[in-house]
Amino acid sequence: MAFTDFSCVYYNEGDNLGKILAYAALLPYVLILHHASQFYGRRDIHEGVIVVAFVLNEGIARGLKHGLRHPRPTATCAKLDLCDSYGMPSSHTQSIAFAFMLHLLLHLRGWGGKSLGTRLIGACEVVGLGVAALLTASSRVYLGYHSIDQVVVGGLLGVAIGAMCFTVLGWRGWDLIPSTRFGTFLHLKICWGASDPLCQEAAWYRDLRKKAQ
Repeated sequence: MAFTDFSCVYYNEGDNLGKILAYAALLPYVLILHHASQFYGRRDIHEGVIVVAFVLNEGIARGLKHGLRHPRPTATCAKLDLCDSYGMPSSHTQSIAFAFMLHLLLHLRGWGGKSLGTRLIGACEVVGLGVAALLTASSRVYLGYHSIDQVVVGGLLGVAIGAMCFTVLGWRGWDLIPSTRFGTFLHLKICWGASDPLCQEAAWYRDLRKKAQ
């Protein structure tokens, strides 16, 4: 058996497909780090909410595993040394499905007010996340970490929680945080009201540069 350098996802030595799928199983971690860096760099409150939602999503998956106590596949659990842990639902699949659904809804939100560039980039992100979700789900079954039903349930839960997170992001109470002492100290901001914030920010900086010249 061989394993990935990060998070130790096992695959059979010499199995190139297994190696690819083992690394695909790490994609949920990449997404969490992406949104955490987005929150740190842009100080957008909604990015922080998404990071918290990722953590809660993982907590729900772990809670269900211990509550349902559904065993992992018996054919592979001994080889992976996971017979003492539970597999329902697949938390990796749930996490990537959560991200896919959330990004899909964010992409469709305010569609009419977005530039062509933003639409194309957003579409590529959604398609990429869809492929990532399929790869992650496939890897959990192929590598023997989960059964098909555990992966399906994880995917459905992730989609449902992603839709709920999108609803929470629309809560108007977030608008009050930037004006608080905590918000002003950390320079927090809200971009939810802007349909295409990156496009608008770029235009603002171009105008600022022209005025400076």
